Amino acid sequence: MERALIITDAPKAMRFFQDFLKSYGYQKIRLCATVEDGKQAMSDFSPDICIINGPIGTESGEDFSVELASDMNCQVILFVKEDYYDDVSDNVEKEGVLVLPKPVSRSLFARALGFAEAADGRMKKACQEIKRLERKLEEVRIVNRAKSILMNEKNMSEAEAHRYIEKTAMDRRVPRGQVAEEIIEFYQV
Repeated sequence: MERALIITDAPKAMRFFQDFLKSYGYQKIRLCATVEDGKQAMSDFSPDICIINGPIGTESGEDFSVELASDMNCQVILFVKEDYYDDVSDNVEKEGVLVLPKPVSRSLFARALGFAEAADGRMKKACQEIKRLERKLEEVRIVNRAKSILMNEKNMSEAEAHRYIEKTAMDRRVPRGQVAEEIIEFYQV
C-alpha cells in the first residue's frame, strides 16, 4: 500500500497522520479538510487506505466511512472520541471500517494500520481471483456457444465438437477461446 487519503479538519491531526503514514512508507498522501473534498479525492486519487478523523465539520464521519468501505476498494480507519467509541464501532465495524478511539497511541495506530494493510492485500488477491474466474467463465461460455454451432452446422455430437475445439487449439498452440471465437465468427452467429 502506498496511497493514502487523510480526511480531517484539524491541522494538528492532519500533520500527525501525514507524518505517521510517511514513516510507514506511504509515498502518495492526499489531504482533505471536508467530506466533499474527500469524496472528490476518492474518485480522482483511488487510495489504498483512508484515514478519517471524526468529526469533520458537522458530520461524525460514520456514514462517510461506511460509504467508502462498501463502495470503494480501500481500507478505512475512523478515529472517534473515546466517549463515542463503543457506539460508533458497533455501527460501522460490521461494514469493514476499523474504528480507533482518540487519543490514540502510536502502537495501536501501527497495529490497526498493519491489520488494514493485511486486509487490503487479501482483498486485492480476492479481486484478482474473481477477475481470473470471470475470464475463465467467459471462455467457457464462448466455447459452449462454438460447440453448439458445430453441433448444428456440422452435425457433430457435443463430444466431437469439444474434441474438435480442443485439438485445433492444441495443434495451433492457441487458447480454446480463440478457436471458439473464430468458429463463431466464421459462421457469423
